[in-house]
Amino acid sequence: MLAFAIEPLETCWDDIRRLGAAHWGETMEYYRGKQPFNPLFERYNQYDKLGWLVTFTVRDEGKMVGYGLMYVTPSMHTQELIATEDTMFLLPEYRRGRNGLRLYQFAEEEMIKRGVKEILVTAKPDSAACRILEHLGCTLINYQYSKALTMPRK
Repeated sequence: MLAFAIEPLETCWDDIRRLGAAHWGETMEYYRGKQPFNPLFERYNQYDKLGWLVTFTVRDEGKMVGYGLMYVTPSMHTQELIATEDTMFLLPEYRRGRNGLRLYQFAEEEMIKRGVKEILVTAKPDSAACRILEHLGCTLINYQYSKALTMPRK
């Protein structure tokens, strides 16, 4: 049975980095050759220490098999607490049954406990994550576009 928890970033950073590299390779194809995977512990840890980062973990007999990171801050527009997802990831072999749904539900329940009024989450179009988010009552509000910028020639 999978164990869902909230852990201090510093205790699970190596596992997050390992899974993050797998996640990057699997889902961030639009960055390939443009931006390398290079998260900095110091930056994430600063947010963690300020209470602005929540680290969710999913473990199977102690081994991390999934994780999620959410930033919790007051909205610049409303001053209400909002949570913005940095990432949610489960290893492919754990994406069965209700595991993905349980991870999102765990995160949502924690955000409610913290007084968060809105969660903002991204997902690839037509992915299982989209179906989970719609099942949870999330609404598509925007499309996100990306463009790699290059330096002008001199």
